[in-house]
Amino acid sequence: MSRILNAPVETVWRLWTDPELVTEWWGPEDYTSPSASIDLREGGSYVFSMRAPDDQGGAESFTGGVYTKIVPLERLEFTQSITDADGEPLPADQLPEGFSQGIRTSVEFAALDGLTELTITERGWSRSLMSVFAYAGMHQSLDKLTTDVLRRITALAG
Repeated sequence: MSRILNAPVETVWRLWTDPELVTEWWGPEDYTSPSASIDLREGGSYVFSMRAPDDQGGAESFTGGVYTKIVPLERLEFTQSITDADGEPLPADQLPEGFSQGIRTSVEFAALDGLTELTITERGWSRSLMSVFAYAGMHQSLDKLTTDVLRRITALAG
């Protein structure tokens, strides 16, 4: 998926690499992200939490993985799995049906005259309903990033 964001690359990079900012946009519509931890180095790990709304049970889940390549202000590559709160991938018998672990993800940041083209590629999904939910969830997360967080940060900077 790809989006053009009305912000410079430096701002969009911070939104992906500052744990306090990640908690403001991570997760689909109506979900919150109570916590995020990031060890931003190749071989470093991250864990982002996501809490469902109360009318959907209010359960908290975690996404985590390892950074495999970092090119500052240009590219992040990492794995994604459903994990426990400490970042340990959950065993197969604790996963939603059809969920793939160890998804290889890249996020590319390209400067376009003060704007940023953000391109996200995920590899390793099995064809399942969960892959559709994950795709929709990432779009909804980016909607939150664009409409809420990015506007607020831009207003503070200006």
